[in-house]
Amino acid sequence: MIIQTQLTKNARTTYRSGAPVKETRTPASAPMPSRYQGRGVRSGNGSGNGSSNGSSNGSHNGASRSNGRKTRKKSGRITLWTPWKMILLSILLGIAGSIYLTHVFETQNTLREVQQLRREYERAHRVHTEVRRNYDRMTGPAEVYNRAASLGMISGGAADPVIVIER
Repeated sequence: MIIQTQLTKNARTTYRSGAPVKETRTPASAPMPSRYQGRGVRSGNGSGNGSSNGSSNGSHNGASRSNGRKTRKKSGRITLWTPWKMILLSILLGIAGSIYLTHVFETQNTLREVQQLRREYERAHRVHTEVRRNYDRMTGPAEVYNRAASLGMISGGAADPVIVIER
């Protein structure tokens, strides 16, 4: 038995074995009669265990319209967040978070090393400056004259005059 359904604005026509059966739909905002509440019957879309106008369509007592075949309810929207996508997203976010935290800790360790090397360089620079000052003091002209005098050398005074050779 072939079932075809054709939806229009306010009515649904179902064709079974060539004979059309017309069902009208009630608006979705219309209140549901109390006799249908709690029985799995929905008004407004023509689906459920019964029809909204009380006509019989051959599927009683909760039977499926596909005669025992499982059918997937198709909705007009696409589900973007499926469970496996959520799991994958959470795993990727966890990995990204751990990489970020590792990067932060490594950067802090590198900063500590750079600061320690800077302190060592500044200490070495101070020692070098002090040693250089001492060397300059020991090899300066005043120290050389004093050392020469203590060894018994005599100062020659000012520089000798320039010797000019005549021909």
